[in-house]
Amino acid sequence: MQVIITNTLTSNQYHDATSLINLCKECDNTRGISFLEPEMNAIIGFPCFYLLYSSNTLVSFLSIFIPNETECEIYANTLPSHRRNGYFDKLLNSALSNIRNYGIKKILIVSEPNCLAGTDFLNASSHTRFSHSEYLMCYNMKNIPTPKGILSIKYHTEDNTEFFNSYLDNMLIGSCNVEHSRGVATIYGFNVIPSMRGKGYGTETLLLVLKRLLESKCHKILLQVNGANKAAHIMYSHHGFIHEEQVDYWEYI
Repeated sequence: MQVIITNTLTSNQYHDATSLINLCKECDNTRGISFLEPEMNAIIGFPCFYLLYSSNTLVSFLSIFIPNETECEIYANTLPSHRRNGYFDKLLNSALSNIRNYGIKKILIVSEPNCLAGTDFLNASSHTRFSHSEYLMCYNMKNIPTPKGILSIKYHTEDNTEFFNSYLDNMLIGSCNVEHSRGVATIYGFNVIPSMRGKGYGTETLLLVLKRLLESKCHKILLQVNGANKAAHIMYSHHGFIHEEQVDYWEYI
């Protein structure tokens, strides 16, 4: 067995990693979420890839996304035929040494519920506890949004992103961003100023944005929501969004 630790994948390593991820995706019937873009990490040069080879076959792969300097997300895949041999533990222990050396305090392990081997491992481990789920939700395009007319919106576009603000008269109420890619609009960064929450302004802002997106002729509207944010989750569910995918986050303690 050979463990390779690096911050940049060679073309062969990238091919091996994507092939492994796709095999696991097919076996587990998952989305195959992963992290393969080191330029997105907040810490430049961090050793974020861990590859375990048996002869010339990549049997386990672990990668680390660092959204900021104090926390990280761990993604991992092991060949179905090589699971329950301690390979993930071996890579995780190597990764933890570097994570601690860089002063990263919060460690989240990302899994998909359909990957039963991963869920069983995380449930059984004394070092992990369930943190929260995040849901990718898709808008029912047959649903017609009907704003009440109590707010107005303004927006501007930069590259492939629209930036929305909602107003009560001239007072800023809420905001969100929408990324466009090949006819798919992804809503993110949805926010209502704290003093204006609980008054229906979040719903009105959402409906105004949806109306604008439907008029723009996009064919799919997506957003992600943290399952712990029950108010947002209920709002999206009540106004035409349905679950498409679920991702679970487990905290390493």
